[in-house]
Amino acid sequence: MKKTSTHRKPIPPEDALERYDWDKAVRGRHAHRFPKGALAVVIAPELRRHFATADAVNDGLRVLLKMATLAKTASPPKHARTGKRREVA
Repeated sequence: MKKTSTHRKPIPPEDALERYDWDKAVRGRHAHRFPKGALAVVIAPELRRHFATADAVNDGLRVLLKMATLAKTASPPKHARTGKRREVA
């Protein structure tokens, strides 16, 4: 049987937001911290030690993209064909 969690937050009543004074609220108050057009993503905890900064993530993705592009455009190795088949003994 599942145990019920005792750490749940109670569901606020329907009129909970009406208690606050929203007259002084500012939309996008922290938006200046991010460059225009930037996206925020969540990095898995095990990758955090390898990619600690945004620059490290961007550099890693650029290298990966370059490798994928090179692998896609590289021509397959050419094998010399003689036209003769091997005889099976």
